[in-house]
Amino acid sequence: MVDAITLLKQVYLFKHLDEPVLNAIATQARDVTFKKNAIVMTEGDVGESMYIIRSGSVKVFVSDTDGKELILYHQDTGSVVGDIALLDDAPRSASVTAMEATTALMISKQRFLDLLREHPDLSIGVIRSLTQRLREATEGSRRLALDNVYQRLTDKLTELKVTDSQDQDHLPRKFSHQELGNMIGASREMVGKVMAELIKGEYVEVDDGILYLRKKFPKDW
Repeated sequence: MVDAITLLKQVYLFKHLDEPVLNAIATQARDVTFKKNAIVMTEGDVGESMYIIRSGSVKVFVSDTDGKELILYHQDTGSVVGDIALLDDAPRSASVTAMEATTALMISKQRFLDLLREHPDLSIGVIRSLTQRLREATEGSRRLALDNVYQRLTDKLTELKVTDSQDQDHLPRKFSHQELGNMIGASREMVGKVMAELIKGEYVEVDDGILYLRKKFPKDW
C-alpha cells in the first residue's frame, strides 16, 4: 500500500507543498476502508469529510428520482473526492460508490479548514484543483450538447484506455454497455449498436470481457 506522504505527493491538490506541510496533512488524516459497492457519500448529504483514494477505485455520479444515473467520472489512486462540499457548506453535489474494495485517507471538514488557515500555500492547490474541474465540467457539457453518441463513446474509450507492457491499448477492466452509457448520457441500446459497428470494423476487439482498441477511431461514423 502507498504510504501517506508518497500518496499526497501524487495528489494535484497537495503536490506543490513542501514536506513539513505534507506531514501535517498526513497527521490529520485517518485510514478508512470501503467494500465493493459500498456508498462513500450520497448526493444531497452534508459534507463532513473528504477522501484521498489510496487503493481501489470509485465512481462519481448523479441520479434522478427514478434511479437513472449519469456517471461523471471514475477515480482511483491519488484522486480526491468530497472536498467541494467542505468549502461552500452546500450539500454534496454527487454520489460516490466504491467499484471494488477501496482504501482511502479521510480528512474531516474541520481539520481541512484548519489546515487551510495554518498553511496558506494549500489554498493555491485548492484554487488550481477547482479550476481544473471547472474546465473538465465545461468540456463535458460541450460534449453532451454537441457531440453524437459515437463521438462521446469513442472519446470516453480513448480517455479510459491504458497501455500494457505489450504496447496494447485496452480498458482497465470490464465495462458493461450500461456503465458506458451512464458515462456519456446515452442508452445501453445505443452504446451496443455503436459498439457492434466498431467491432465489425475491427476498431475494437473483446478478449475475455476486456475491450481492446486495435486502431484509431474514424472522426465521424
